Amino acid sequence: MRSQPLKVLHFRQSQNIWGPEKGILGLCRLLPMHGFSCEIAIVYRRGQGDPAEHPLVAAARGQSTPITQLDGHARAIPGSIQWLRRKLAGERFSILHCHEYKTDLLGALAAWRLAAPRPALIATVRHTEPGLQMGVFQTLDSLVLHRFDRLTAPSNGALQELRRWPTLRRRSQVIHHAIEDVTLAPRVPGPAWPPRTGGPLISIVGRLQAVKGHRIFLESARKVLTERPDTQFWIVGDGELRGELEAAAAQLGLTRAVTFLGYRSDALHAMAVSDVVVCASFYEAFPQTLLEALALERPVVATSVGGIPEVVVDKETGILVPAGDPDALAAAVLRLLRDRELAQRGAAAGRKLVGQRFSLEAQVSALAALYREALACR
Repeated sequence: MRSQPLKVLHFRQSQNIWGPEKGILGLCRLLPMHGFSCEIAIVYRRGQGDPAEHPLVAAARGQSTPITQLDGHARAIPGSIQWLRRKLAGERFSILHCHEYKTDLLGALAAWRLAAPRPALIATVRHTEPGLQMGVFQTLDSLVLHRFDRLTAPSNGALQELRRWPTLRRRSQVIHHAIEDVTLAPRVPGPAWPPRTGGPLISIVGRLQAVKGHRIFLESARKVLTERPDTQFWIVGDGELRGELEAAAAQLGLTRAVTFLGYRSDALHAMAVSDVVVCASFYEAFPQTLLEALALERPVVATSVGGIPEVVVDKETGILVPAGDPDALAAAVLRLLRDRELAQRGAAAGRKLVGQRFSLEAQVSALAALYREALACR
């Protein structure tokens, strides 16, 4: 008799579909092949002007993955914890997989003192912002994570975040995040993409947050334009810094050269038609956007932080530059625009690397093994 699949609940808090959300959708599609059925709970703090439903809800339903949206406002948190506790106990989930520090806390509270057999607690550690505030959050999260059975890190760089807590390191495993073959994805762009001009196109894709380095990207754009005044720059993404960044672009005299395109579900198109894709982040646990750019065989320039060097090998699959250095970023972009042979060679090597090392099938296989190990050791 065929055994029933083990139930996994993926728990995430966010405002939109970014790299982690894409990753969760991929896991939910492939984990059933390894004996795990998946559901998603998404904590959504809806702001003024935001849609009533988190975009992940429609995406999950589109692939027949059950999903529940929870209110992320502070007043609703106690009710969300009670809902989660009833869900875990009443539907006999085997695994609760939390995907950032906020749901680590909520998940640990919900699972506290559940009657046996309680679900195994898995957390993916991906602190994404340097600085004092994130240092405080990271320290608090480390206390919560001691209640988890197993931890995953999306890169060796991200694993280093746990170096101060040896007991957490011992129960942690690097499982590189991955992507599906984006070359097989529909390549018909949605509406309202600006036309390409005859000059080069440089793009950056990601949330408009300070950690993503968009201000550095703008400063580097001004430097690129001194040598290549026909260059276009596309900024794909949205966030709380949009107004500030638009004002900065105007102040730098970049209004005609830089286009803010907002959040795009078809962001692959921007990368596919770009001459160079840039990642200017001050920190990245693991850069799914760069994986997608390399899979599309695009030349890339990225900062040497976090897990990025595990994808962008300097002068082999792209060019690495120091974070926060617009001069170095501009020089690297110009080098790839001048030396198209170097650019094409790196892009081809990048596509090969992604295909060999960062397939979604490999990630899912490793995660399924981790789940079974956690269940066996409870």
